[in-house]
Amino acid sequence: MSEKNITPFSRVGVIGLGYVGLPLSVLAARRGYRVLGIEQNRAKIDSLNRGESYVSGVTGRDLQVLSEKGMLAATESYEELDTCDVIVVCVPTPLNAEGLPDYQCLKAAAQEIAARLRKGQLVIVESTVAPGTTASLFLPLLEARAMLAGYDFFLAYSPERIDPGNREYGLENIPKLVAGFTPTCRRAARSFYKSIGLATVPVRTMETAEMAKLLENTFRDINIALVNEMARICRHNGIDIWEVVEAAATKPFGFQAFYPGPGVGGHCVPVDSIYYTSWARGSGRPAELAEKARLVNAAMPLYAVDVIREALAAEGRHLSGSRILVLGVTYKKDIEDTRESSALKIIELLQEKGSIVSFYDPMTEQVNLNGKTLDSVALSRSTFSAQDCVVLAVHHSAFDLAWIYTNSPLIVDLANAFNGFPAGKIKRL
Repeated sequence: MSEKNITPFSRVGVIGLGYVGLPLSVLAARRGYRVLGIEQNRAKIDSLNRGESYVSGVTGRDLQVLSEKGMLAATESYEELDTCDVIVVCVPTPLNAEGLPDYQCLKAAAQEIAARLRKGQLVIVESTVAPGTTASLFLPLLEARAMLAGYDFFLAYSPERIDPGNREYGLENIPKLVAGFTPTCRRAARSFYKSIGLATVPVRTMETAEMAKLLENTFRDINIALVNEMARICRHNGIDIWEVVEAAATKPFGFQAFYPGPGVGGHCVPVDSIYYTSWARGSGRPAELAEKARLVNAAMPLYAVDVIREALAAEGRHLSGSRILVLGVTYKKDIEDTRESSALKIIELLQEKGSIVSFYDPMTEQVNLNGKTLDSVALSRSTFSAQDCVVLAVHHSAFDLAWIYTNSPLIVDLANAFNGFPAGKIKRL
C-alpha cells in the first residue's frame, strides 16, 4: 500500500477513556473529528454523559460543548467501530494479582477490533507494553481475518507520555514517538497525529518505541530509588537529604534533581518498570539494577510507617491505639488518581499495627482499602485535636499549611512541605 492510498480520516475511535484516552478524544474532537469513545467502566460513561469530567485538564464544559455538537460520544459498545477511520487503543495494562504484566484488556480490545476491522483503517496502540508485544500479541489477532498489516490496514505504536497534574507539559506539547509495522503504517500514524496538532518523532521500529517508553519511566524509578535510599542513610546519620538535593541541584550540568518520598505510585512508573524487568528476565538477561530499584521504592511505605512510629514513641505513644490523620491519599500532588498510591499502603500498614486511621484529601472523598470503603473526614480544629499524629503524605496545593501546623499536635512530613516552619513538632522523612 503506497502513501497515496492512505484513507482520509474523518472519524476516530478511542478505546479506553482514562487519563490518556479522554484528553486525546477531546483534542481530536476539537480538531474536527467525530470521536467515538469506548469505555467499559459504566461509571465513567455515565459521568461523561452528564458532562462531568474525571480527568485533570478536561473540563465538564469541554465535554458538554463537544457532545452537543455531535463531535464526541461515549459508549460501552464496539458495534460502530467499523465506521472509524482511526482506532486508538488506550486501555490500561496493569499488573495482575501476582504482580506481573496483565494484557487482558489489550487482548480484548484487539479481538473487538479484529471482529470489525475493514480495509484502510489505521490502528494505533498507545498502551504501555513490553518490547515486541504489539507485533507478537496484538498484530496476530488483527490478522486473524486474513487481512495484512501494511497492505489491508495500518498498524502503529505510539506510547502515551502524559504526566497527570503537570501544568507545563501536556498532550499538546509533548512530542509523540511514532513507529509503524511498515514505513507506510508509520506515515499514516504521523499524518493522523499531525492533523490534531501534535509534533511527532519517527522511530524506526515498534520495538524501539515500546522500549523507549519503558526507559523513560524506569529511569525515573531508578533515580527515585537512589534518592530514597540516600534519604534513609542520611537520616540515620543526621544529614538533611532535602538540603543535599538542593545543593547538588545548583550544578548546571550532569545532575537532575529527584526527591525522596514515601514510595512511587501511579499508573506508569511502578508498573512500567515491572514490564521492563519481567521482559528482561524472560529474555534471559535480568535487569538487576531496575529490580533493586523497584524493591527500594516498594519498601518506602513501610519505612514511612517506621518514621511515624519513632515520632509517636518520642511522645510516649505506640502505633497501636494511636489516632492518626493522613493528609493526601492520591498518588501525586493535585490529581484525583489513587492507583498504586503509597499513602494508601501506609494507611493499610498503620491499620495492621492497630492505629486508628482517618484521611482527608481535597481530590477524592472516598477510597477502598482491602474491600472496605473509607470516607474522607472533614477538616476542623476538633478533627485535629482528636489526633495523636498528622501525616502529610501528599502536598496538595489546596492545603493551608499554616493552619495545619497551628492545629496539629505532631506532624510527620513525608513531602518536605513544612520546610521553614519551626521544627519542634515536625518529623521528616
